[in-house]
Amino acid sequence: RFWLEHSVVGGLPFSEAHGHRFGMARQRWEVVGGGDKGGIVVREGSGLTSTQVTDRLATGAVVEEVELAGDRLHYQKVSGDGPETGWVSTSLKGKALLVHAAAAAAPAAAAPSEPPVAVAQSSPELAAGSPAEGWAVREGDYYVTLGKIFKKVGTDPAKGDVRGLNRKVGSIVHTTGKIWKGPSGGFWVELDTSSGDSGAGEKPGYVMIDAAGFGTPGPCLQLAAEADGPPMLLRAPVPEGAKPWDNSSAAEKEFIAFPKTTVAEIKIVVAMLFGLSAGGITLFPPSGKDGGALSDTTTVKEAGLVVEKPLVLEVAAPKKMKLVVMSPLEEGAKLMDLDISEDATVGQVKTIICNTTGLKKGSTIMAKGKMGQRVGEGANLNEGDKVVDCGYKDGDEIAFMYLGDLETDLAAFVKK
Repeated sequence: RFWLEHSVVGGLPFSEAHGHRFGMARQRWEVVGGGDKGGIVVREGSGLTSTQVTDRLATGAVVEEVELAGDRLHYQKVSGDGPETGWVSTSLKGKALLVHAAAAAAPAAAAPSEPPVAVAQSSPELAAGSPAEGWAVREGDYYVTLGKIFKKVGTDPAKGDVRGLNRKVGSIVHTTGKIWKGPSGGFWVELDTSSGDSGAGEKPGYVMIDAAGFGTPGPCLQLAAEADGPPMLLRAPVPEGAKPWDNSSAAEKEFIAFPKTTVAEIKIVVAMLFGLSAGGITLFPPSGKDGGALSDTTTVKEAGLVVEKPLVLEVAAPKKMKLVVMSPLEEGAKLMDLDISEDATVGQVKTIICNTTGLKKGSTIMAKGKMGQRVGEGANLNEGDKVVDCGYKDGDEIAFMYLGDLETDLAAFVKK
């Protein structure tokens, strides 16, 4: 759902997700599944139909998160046996295959080992993009990334009511580090209210790190680490023809960055904030376009990016493509053509199909294959993936499985 390429609103997309921390030490995961099979399956790409690597990632291996798209993790191995890099599923049929390394190592009710440290949530120094005086974080702290967080009130995250809270980008939320994974695959973390206000209120509860179904393009929280130093807040102007992810009227959107954050990572963030393709974004130095485009490996510090000046961007329009959807009721008959952009996600395609035909989104599962044919296990498409990354080209057929009453739900569309 990227910090961030989960990329387009509804996915991601910031995808590359659970707190993909730009210019920071990456989130680590431990493999807990596959004990009876010598490890878990590794694939070359994010799609479940991409080429499977010969060796498995061994149970007990520790990896660093490169990108998280839904429940698909792009990793770099730290220790243990298995491929050095690849894509794996974090869960299968509701069972966790990997967990955050900190969560695996700590007791379930782990409490912070250090006394609470008071951190100003609206520090003027932070807002100005420079190190905040008295800035400090402790283990379990997270930064707010989107200005919106979601809290499950109470000590049982499976039962708590969800409340939306507005918080300044860059402000801190204190947690115990105890992670809860919801039935739909979302990640939530327990609040630490031992010192009063956790940054999300004084009442106990869990806050969402990243989950589908909340209208966010990526993680709402990003893991903080003292070694990274205080974050900077950079400003991205709304590109012409684009809209902020929250459909607000804001002319700019703030986001977290660090001196080591690269231009490539900033492009992913901007793409997530405005529903764009990172590949179509060009970033220039603060002096303007006459200074020439910045390379993807240039860091924030090297480029001289500061909050006093909004980013200088240029966005190329994504190419168009057409997908074909065949009728699930009549063999060989076309249901509809889909005119989409190459940066569209599977989830966006599903939304278009359902909004156009009247099919229910909750009963629709996008799948690799052709309509009317049997599909094998693992044919389901990840809604956070771009259709082109799943192997689709202009003119290809895209299929879906439907768990509801097709004839009834399609009747009005077919008649029309």
